[in-house]
Amino acid sequence: MVRQVWLTAEQPCGKRLVSILRQWLPYYERRFGPLSGRQRQLVRQVSAATLDRLLAAARAEHSERGRCGSKPGSLLRSEIPIRTGTWDFEPTGYLEADSVAHCGGSLAGSFIWSLTYTDILSGWTEGGAVWNKGAAGVLAATRQVEERLPFALLGFDSDNGGEFLNHHLWSYMRERKAAVEFTRSRPYHSDDNAHVEQKNWTWARQLLAMDAWKTRSW
Repeated sequence: MVRQVWLTAEQPCGKRLVSILRQWLPYYERRFGPLSGRQRQLVRQVSAATLDRLLAAARAEHSERGRCGSKPGSLLRSEIPIRTGTWDFEPTGYLEADSVAHCGGSLAGSFIWSLTYTDILSGWTEGGAVWNKGAAGVLAATRQVEERLPFALLGFDSDNGGEFLNHHLWSYMRERKAAVEFTRSRPYHSDDNAHVEQKNWTWARQLLAMDAWKTRSW
């Protein structure tokens, strides 16, 4: 039962799956038949750590290793701080950003990159697309996304890829009446951007293309 719901819910982490199992339990029983009283009790009491342990083999079976397409941005490393703590999540407007390459099985040549932006508090997600993820194109897509947001942009957090760590985007975030807090994740720690990482499967891969490759966080 747990594995079935986990796959249907797009392979969430244990912390998210705890809530999903409780919410989806009536619908699962309606479709697949009722569980025993003991099974129902276990589903309602299971912890996130237990779920992660139970699904370890399934994660390995369904893992998709991303190609390394996001090259580290050397510019502004000293200017853009690493987000070491947690933002005040009470207001909406703190976005995590990520990119996915739609390149099939090879990173050679030119292709489209999708951009995903997720609000940490609400989960509100917007997307854009650029050709070869140049700095000017990423800036234009980010401006369009901000125009569509139903709330003010207060913070922007990305990985260390050069598509985000560049003077175009840095100036856009800083040179305004109320500067946007611009931070980056730790190199090689993709879970620092867990909110937007959770959206990559549904937003970029399932919605657009199964052969989209996730770029690694540097």
